[in-house]
Amino acid sequence: PDENVVISTRSSTRDQVTTREWNDLPSELLPSIADRLGIIELLRFRGVCKDWNFASSTASAEIEALPNRDPWFLLYGENNNSQCTLVTESGKQYIITIPEMDGATCLASSQGWLLLYREGLIFFFCPFSRARIDLPVPTKFPPMGISDHVAVFSTPPTSQDCVVCIICRTNKTDDLELYVIHRGATSWTKHKLNSFPNKIECAAYHNGVFYYFDNTDLMVCFSIKDRSISLGKVRYVKSSNERCIPLRFISNVEKEDMKKRLDLGLGDVSTCGTTVSCLNADKMVPYENTANAKGGGTRRPKGVWFQPRFHQIDKTLSW
Repeated sequence: PDENVVISTRSSTRDQVTTREWNDLPSELLPSIADRLGIIELLRFRGVCKDWNFASSTASAEIEALPNRDPWFLLYGENNNSQCTLVTESGKQYIITIPEMDGATCLASSQGWLLLYREGLIFFFCPFSRARIDLPVPTKFPPMGISDHVAVFSTPPTSQDCVVCIICRTNKTDDLELYVIHRGATSWTKHKLNSFPNKIECAAYHNGVFYYFDNTDLMVCFSIKDRSISLGKVRYVKSSNERCIPLRFISNVEKEDMKKRLDLGLGDVSTCGTTVSCLNADKMVPYENTANAKGGGTRRPKGVWFQPRFHQIDKTLSW
């Protein structure tokens, strides 16, 4: 809305109409309006004026994150600027400016939170509210241009039991390194797995264990309780009676359908995957083309699949 917009209301007399300036709405109505808005509408609502922004301070806009909904997509990091392209589930596109995404690399995406690496720093970030939570930087952390990095976090970063696990390949070897940190810790612990040449394509967390899957049927498992790494093989259940981890890989048909709706040439985009909340088994969207391009005057575009949510935090929150 702008300053010329007025809102019409009817008085007790049927045919009598009165008008009220948009910035003169009763303050007690504004929060209830904000709570009913989707994310895009909420962002517009917050940009009207300071009063409307304050009134939406507790809004979450989780209406967009219902189970079984395909994730949205954020294209960023192209041509050395902070301009990003946001693509909704329906394929509608918006151009938005997010300074924090300029020069960043997304390592993980879950429940609307992104885990970003930028200029030597690692932090959680919500692209809509711009909420940010900084993490300690691992010592001797491999540069983004050298190795593939895939991360998972167990719960939202605002949870006391949040654990982050980043897996990456050491330079010019087939060995993998895992960096793990619990909320409240001031340093990361490092674990090593020898001779795993395959590329990690999917990642997930379930019941105290981080899972990293390659493009075959192998997986790397890290147990928080035991602080141990193990190798396993994926076995698909054949009936609903079998015990299993409630996860499934996105099918090639689903993946291509998602890309078609985006109408973007994702073949040259380094893409961070995610896990989509579903009713029966959460759906893993793969990481793709994660190796950074070499040379060139402009940066290669990057992208991230994510569930659209609007997270707000207390500015005093610390990891």
